[in-house]
Amino acid sequence: MAEFTPEYLSIDYLSLIEKFKSELEKSEVFKDYDLEGANISILYELNAYVSELNTFFINKIAKNNFLETADVYEAANRLARQQGYEPKGTRSARCTLQVSVSGTIAGDVLRVLPWKQLNSGRQDPEEGNEIKFATTSSTQVTATGNPTLISVPARQGIVTDITGYTGDDLIDNELILPTEYAYDDDLTDELPSIRVTVNNDEWTRLSDFYLDVIPNTSDEDDISVEDDVYIFIYDRYRRNKVVFNSAFNVPAEDDDIEVRVLDSLGTNGSIGADADETWTIEDDEFIEITRGITTSIVNNEVITVSSSAASIGAADPETIDEIRFNSASALRSQFRDVNAVAYNAYLSARSDIVKANAYGEQDLFPSGAGDPQEYNVVHISVIPEEFGTATIRTSADTLTTDWDATGTIEIATSYNPSWEDELLLYLRPRKMISAYEVMEVPDLVYFSFEIGVRKKRIFEFADIQRDVLDKLIYYFRAENQLFASEVDFNDITEYLLDTSNVAPDNEFENIKGIRNLNIRDINSNKFIYPHDSNPDDPTNYPRWVDRPWTDRDNMLRVIQLGLNQFPVLSDDTVKILEEE
Repeated sequence: MAEFTPEYLSIDYLSLIEKFKSELEKSEVFKDYDLEGANISILYELNAYVSELNTFFINKIAKNNFLETADVYEAANRLARQQGYEPKGTRSARCTLQVSVSGTIAGDVLRVLPWKQLNSGRQDPEEGNEIKFATTSSTQVTATGNPTLISVPARQGIVTDITGYTGDDLIDNELILPTEYAYDDDLTDELPSIRVTVNNDEWTRLSDFYLDVIPNTSDEDDISVEDDVYIFIYDRYRRNKVVFNSAFNVPAEDDDIEVRVLDSLGTNGSIGADADETWTIEDDEFIEITRGITTSIVNNEVITVSSSAASIGAADPETIDEIRFNSASALRSQFRDVNAVAYNAYLSARSDIVKANAYGEQDLFPSGAGDPQEYNVVHISVIPEEFGTATIRTSADTLTTDWDATGTIEIATSYNPSWEDELLLYLRPRKMISAYEVMEVPDLVYFSFEIGVRKKRIFEFADIQRDVLDKLIYYFRAENQLFASEVDFNDITEYLLDTSNVAPDNEFENIKGIRNLNIRDINSNKFIYPHDSNPDDPTNYPRWVDRPWTDRDNMLRVIQLGLNQFPVLSDDTVKILEEE
């Protein structure tokens, strides 16, 4: 008879029944007993049922004791926090608004007040909710004439005041908020998403009680750190909590606690640039003006608000896979950017950055020649969530292919100085003392393809053509590409033909109708250098990896991109032909 003893923790219902039968047949009492339909069968079937349930739960518990195999969010959140990584909740979009105030004269001091609500006039594409932003910090300028223009940073969300709490509502020094709110993971961007006051005194938010040191600005005593502090976390039950620590000050039982937060739409709260669209100010007191010794509120009728750049930074709560990846990256780096992996992971953890690449002397000179001027220099290129004046400026250009298709492409030109400073400030706590960091503008390398397709009889070519283009667009999405990658046309062909390789929101069903697919030609906006070009010269990229296979130049060879080069698809110039 076959051996029915199952392997460790893989015991299923049918295997257990066979095991019980096998054991009973070895008994002298039941040796020749017909077990089918007998009363005892009820007992071993019930036992098998309970055993399978126990096995399932044992397996589930075993899997969720390790972050690498965890599939329950509560467990993944808890395990990541044990490694020193704080999982992130909903992050609201940020944008810079252009505010124009009429009727000002030189010398007027204007201050945009914090926590004021503005309506973009747009709606969430999924639920139809109004997309609103708020000024969570004050902005002050001095007028030089009329009108006065003010650049005002704002964060997406509805300003929500949670009141009625006291220190008596704390459980283990934690205040659990009633629902999920915007979780601001970047505490240096001067756009807070939360404000906590105790007895009307505002407390300071930390990212960690044991890593952050906030100087005490009070003259009342000489302690070295600020004691009125808290942290704001997204816990394993997907709730937001304000956490205090007994090592510092904790609100007393009768202290009044008030929390002001942003009720954010996450990624659904993102907006595009539209300078012609006028926003609505929903608060009567939006801007304060001081003229001489008189301070008053500016009438909203003389204020115009618009946005000339798309919002950035919106993100939904981290998934288990994202927590697993980000926590492992943070653990390996030990809170120091010691290599390219640490830099890339730390930068990519920001909600306004999709991909990053850090490189140094050894990467620039693969032959080993080196350059003393590159010692300890770290070059950094990033791909932002949204290109634009708020992140990386671009200029329009055109790509004309050999098959006479013309499309508009965007060329990255320069960093917004404020955003560049923000990134360098973000990196500063983790940089090595001897490192000198330089932000390099990403070089976007556009590709276009001419593709021939033979279809199966029952499929429509137009449907196949649409799915091939959609799948190619998905392949070249920034999330799926890397800096300094190799563009291999065999890999692209295999990917297009692989029916199991799909997008989260598109199954590409009509790929099944392809009988044969060939990439016939490739065009790029860049000159592709010969394979024998000097690899130590960073201007010799992109370059062919191999020599031509024949006397004629074969365009479908592997292309190596440079260290700051990133592949992009010029989708409106792609040509997909039906072949017989």
